[in-house]
Amino acid sequence: MKIAATMALAVLGLAGTAACSSIGHAAAAGPAGSPASVVASSAAVHSGALAHSAAPAHVATSSQTTQTSAGTSGTSTPTASPAPVQAASSQRASAKPVVFDCLNHAVAKPGTYVLTCADYGSILAHLDWQSWTSTQAVATGVHQLNDCTPNCAEGKFINYPAVVTFWRPEAVPGHSSEKYFSRITVRYTTSKRPPAYMSYGQLLNHPAAWSQVLGH
Repeated sequence: MKIAATMALAVLGLAGTAACSSIGHAAAAGPAGSPASVVASSAAVHSGALAHSAAPAHVATSSQTTQTSAGTSGTSTPTASPAPVQAASSQRASAKPVVFDCLNHAVAKPGTYVLTCADYGSILAHLDWQSWTSTQAVATGVHQLNDCTPNCAEGKFINYPAVVTFWRPEAVPGHSSEKYFSRITVRYTTSKRPPAYMSYGQLLNHPAAWSQVLGH
């Protein structure tokens, strides 16, 4: 079940205006750890989304050579080989973490990620994934934020270049062998920053970076 929380969207030029959307994936909470890295230069890894590895089944046959009374040799019938077994649980355990979209679908390396499912007013777009590992995922892109001027229905989207990091993998409730990234950090890479944004439930003015808890 998604963790719901109230998101205060940036309002250009209208300080004190009430927030016009709520986070669909992020819930306000205090930090419980930090990402291993939120820099854009994170090394790319040679891994695909939801990569699986199946353990091969070992097949063994045995034969016995017997000596006949006439001095000739004969070979007994080979023993039956065990049928290959797919290690499904091992595959799930080796799968890299995912994130959940607004429809609660598990996805990896999305090109777009909606932060406010209620009104789509805060979106991470043009995501170019530099890495997606078992511990974190790093991408460059833009944070598209509705300025809600004069109101959110008539506002325009402003692009803020950023580095996006998904981190802190946790077990999916009810599926201990499956993981999802439970935190997100967005760090802006230029001096162009939102007038305000929420970070762990606290409203920050012109934040250089912010983090939130992601829901399932």
